[in-house]
Amino acid sequence: MDMREACRIFAGHRGGAAAMVSSGQTPTMWEVAHEDPTLYFTGMSYSAAGALGLALARPDLKVVAIEGDGSMLMGLANLPTIGRYAPANLVVLVLDNRTYLGSFKGHLDSASVTTDFAAVAAATNFRLTITAETPEELDLAIAQAMAESGPSMVVARVDKTRVLDAAKQRTRPDRTEFTIAFQRWLADHPGPEDVPLPSAPVERSAETRGGDAQQFGRTAGGHLYRALKAAGIDFIVYLPDGELYSVIEEAEADPEMAAVCCNREDEGIAIAGGAAAAGRRVAVVMEGTGIGFSGLILAHEILNRVPMVILSSHSKEMGIRLPHNDVAAMVNEPVLDALGIHKVVLRHLADAELYIAESQRSAEVLKQPVAVVIPPHVMAEEAPSG
Repeated sequence: MDMREACRIFAGHRGGAAAMVSSGQTPTMWEVAHEDPTLYFTGMSYSAAGALGLALARPDLKVVAIEGDGSMLMGLANLPTIGRYAPANLVVLVLDNRTYLGSFKGHLDSASVTTDFAAVAAATNFRLTITAETPEELDLAIAQAMAESGPSMVVARVDKTRVLDAAKQRTRPDRTEFTIAFQRWLADHPGPEDVPLPSAPVERSAETRGGDAQQFGRTAGGHLYRALKAAGIDFIVYLPDGELYSVIEEAEADPEMAAVCCNREDEGIAIAGGAAAAGRRVAVVMEGTGIGFSGLILAHEILNRVPMVILSSHSKEMGIRLPHNDVAAMVNEPVLDALGIHKVVLRHLADAELYIAESQRSAEVLKQPVAVVIPPHVMAEEAPSG
């Protein structure tokens, strides 16, 4: 079967599910099986991560990530995160032609010629994993994945042909138009008000993370965390960072906060983007090096008009404490500036509530990421009283 047939088979079982489609699969999916709740051009490796954020924020929706084999190989770190939080409403569909056909230049093999995606997904706690070699097998596999609790992965073995209607492709909307339509559909189809918080299958308490419950909220991290909550943030994605660790501990210990730990910072930005599309107020907490790792997905989120607040440690203008901190300072603010992302450097802990509240306000008005950069000395300050 070719990619067109695989997309049509999926469409037959979609049932109104929301979908996020990787860039290489966008032209075919849009041409043969478009439905309104679809976000296209998610970028290489970010469909599954974005779909995870959406699935966690909207457990009432079935959510499908459509990836190519090259995209899925780039995003293998997404699979353990999905398996950790195990959203029952998420399906990952991999259209595997075992080649980098999206280049339009040839048929260079991808590593999926020797990689079993279904086996990798099963090893990371996916509930259902199926590889389909024929249209009949794919029809049964997608029907099963859409009907059962996930997370699920279906790998469709498609051939190396790719046929597009050139005249129709010239009428295709751009990524921002697609995003607006996708977000409007989500807004017009709201979920329940009482959404269960996503969490890993471990007890969410200070004690399980080695902290002293009586000390929580009294540190600089506690002050920053209270500022995030005061700004209305209700969904935090993070990769542990030494400087901002106490903020992360606060989020994980708070039963009222959705807190998701990612494996790569760019993956975290994509997860946050999916949650923001569902209407959550999101923050991403990371070291400044993660900004350097996240340039591509940040560009996507700017074009996709996605509001989020980023807290990133290490400022270019001050705060080098250890020799290896120079890398964080080298990429943090320069990458934010290069992308035109509004940012502020928090020089005094007492300004945290104002800066974070105004950053959240700016993100919502501008409909794009904004950043609060945290120099290390701020985390050493005493939290203001009161």
